[in-house]
Amino acid sequence: MKVNQHSIIKKYLKLSKLRVVELLLVTTVPSMIISIYGMPPLSLVIYTLSGGTLLAISANVMNQVFEVETDKLMQRTADRPIVTGEISKINGVIYSIFCGLSGFIILYTLATPLSAFIALSANFFYVFIYTLILKPRTNQNIVIGGASGAAPVLIGWTATGSELETGPWVLFLLVFMWTPAHFWALSIENKSDYKNAQFPMLPNEESHKRTCIFIAIYSCSTVLISLVAAPILQLGMVYLIVSILFGINLMYKSFNLYKEKIKPINYFVFSNTYLAVIFISIVGDVLWTLRSI
Repeated sequence: MKVNQHSIIKKYLKLSKLRVVELLLVTTVPSMIISIYGMPPLSLVIYTLSGGTLLAISANVMNQVFEVETDKLMQRTADRPIVTGEISKINGVIYSIFCGLSGFIILYTLATPLSAFIALSANFFYVFIYTLILKPRTNQNIVIGGASGAAPVLIGWTATGSELETGPWVLFLLVFMWTPAHFWALSIENKSDYKNAQFPMLPNEESHKRTCIFIAIYSCSTVLISLVAAPILQLGMVYLIVSILFGINLMYKSFNLYKEKIKPINYFVFSNTYLAVIFISIVGDVLWTLRSI
């Protein structure tokens, strides 16, 4: 009986796609810290991360429910629990709704109503706008759909009771511009999968060189926004030095990708590191400044 329970839990954890939720963890907490320029209560951090994670899981699961037929056609998604039948579509829907409602209630009651509605809006946007409308119709799907991935910044900022002024929107724009290049690099690696599923991803409809030009444009835009964020968020030299060094590296990676000196997965992995380091450096800069106060 215990073995069976363990197996069921493992299947639902796989369905939840917790690796995708990592972006939420990396961007939410630093946004909370910079919003009040200090450390928020640990309980508030836990509530915000819990509510945001549950809503993100809800969106991930509903995405798999809607895309079960196309997931069957792609090698990297063919072993998902709903595709294999280990979890039924109806159970997937129930699980998604349960997680979504739980996450919304946690944010609404234990964080702030505004953070709850932003998270819920991001959930609906990802499921209904990105999954059902954009992804199957346009190769610019991730450009617009990236808004849902950037929402954790706003969730974290408003969870502390802070208002949505210029600062959080700059951070939102940073993640928004980072997302397409990051995703297109992965899409190059999985071109055959997307072709089989007939998703109009950019690498399938444009040449490698042209796709890499788009990646370079968004990489440069991301770096520029990261630099603009410094004076707007009143960040100091710790952040500025890190953002310049890692920004130069990100642009250099995109150039090497264009020249085919590195594999797309190398850019993809580094872009993950880049975003994490940028947001961690925000925390480091704030803590360094507070140390001398």
